Amino acid sequence: MKTTLTESEFVNRFRAVRPNQFSIEGLRALFAHIEEMEQSGGDELEFDPIGICCEWTEYGSAVEAAEAYGWEDEAEEGEERDSKAEEKALEFLLDSTVAVEFSKGVLVANF
Repeated sequence: MKTTLTESEFVNRFRAVRPNQFSIEGLRALFAHIEEMEQSGGDELEFDPIGICCEWTEYGSAVEAAEAYGWEDEAEEGEERDSKAEEKALEFLLDSTVAVEFSKGVLVANF
């Protein structure tokens, strides 16, 4: 027996189990990504908040996420980051894993 969740149900059920794991915006982006995966792959995924927490991490920016995985910006220390740093960091992430951008950050499939 399966239940199809709306975005609101996904967010509410997730926050009931793990209220501080992801922002509401991050959960909405994750829901959209999971729906897209289901539609493109044809397989329905089980709602597993703990599994999702193990598989995904939310960061405030692609630069923050990429640095957590060892990426280094080419800017000299003390020098202001290049406006393309976010783009370069996202490219680094996408070469290594799945990254989902949203208005307040990026979700990264842990690798």
